[in-house]
Amino acid sequence: MWKNSSASWVAEQALSLLERYPLCDSCLGRCFAKLGYGHLNSERGRSIKLSLILEIDRKIKEHQLPDLEGIREVLFNMGGAGESLFSHYFGKGFQRRACYLCNDVLAQVKEDFVAKALSILRTSPMRYVLGVRLSPRMQELETNFAVGNGLMYYESMKAEIRREVGKKLSQLGFEPDMDNPEGELVYDLDTRSVEVIRKNQKVLYLYTRLSRGVPISSWYSRGGDSLDREIGNKIIIPFTEPSDVRILEPYPLIIEDYHEERKEVMGYSLVKVSSLGKSEFNLLVENKPLSRTYRVIFYSTEKKGHEIYDGIQDMLVEARNFDELMEKIKEMNVEIISVDLIRTEGKHRRIRALLTKTE
Repeated sequence: MWKNSSASWVAEQALSLLERYPLCDSCLGRCFAKLGYGHLNSERGRSIKLSLILEIDRKIKEHQLPDLEGIREVLFNMGGAGESLFSHYFGKGFQRRACYLCNDVLAQVKEDFVAKALSILRTSPMRYVLGVRLSPRMQELETNFAVGNGLMYYESMKAEIRREVGKKLSQLGFEPDMDNPEGELVYDLDTRSVEVIRKNQKVLYLYTRLSRGVPISSWYSRGGDSLDREIGNKIIIPFTEPSDVRILEPYPLIIEDYHEERKEVMGYSLVKVSSLGKSEFNLLVENKPLSRTYRVIFYSTEKKGHEIYDGIQDMLVEARNFDELMEKIKEMNVEIISVDLIRTEGKHRRIRALLTKTE
């Protein structure tokens, strides 16, 4: 209909879709969701339909559409927006068709999600995020629709529901916490129910290790002793040293759902810092020490370090990590007695100071 006309690209694409599919305002607008910041998809869809109706009416009045039969399907597929123009030119017989994608339930789903989420949050306040569960059939339908029609500016139905419900809940005083949620409120479109999925809370501890031979993870335990087995919680290790190395500078340790303020166990000294959000967690995991200073105690008949007692000597060695330290010591041809981590350097120190609110 728009061939060789001055109509916009959006209008051409929208008309092509409405010639084949009945689409509600939101589902049509979602096809162009990444165009025009700050508008609801329902607003986009409604405005697109109205602009098409104006152009259709103009072409009819200027006798540029000799065959009006093709217009019938487009007006049917526009839903209520096309009913008045259809009645004007065709009289009775307007067909109301359910939206191809959401079956005209999207607005109702959003209202229902808001109401049920509010009921949960008022009864059991929590830091939360929102989730949406589509049936496999609906998910496949939406994927095939977006991919098959080459909709590069498309937004998923899940994303629209999460965003608009989250905005409404924020206006009512319950703002989602994307960075550090305690739980996820998941709306199931099939059952119209909301499931609360509790998320494990990540807590930052700083630790020192004065014992040798007791690893953090049971995976590396030779005799069965390990820190994670002792405290019974999942531990995430941003970086560490082999279990035979004492750690004298505080190292970070992330423990899920563990809230002891201070703990002395198996040679480890644990001090709680704070709960971690997603961005803070990523900062810790992604920023490892650039260099480390080790105190190495060794035996040698030759003088290579500071003499402690009858051939037993110590020295400070700087290395990127423990493996590089071992390479350097190998070249010295000495017998290692013990290794201690004394100090580290790198961006992680500033991150640690920020999280612990110390200089």
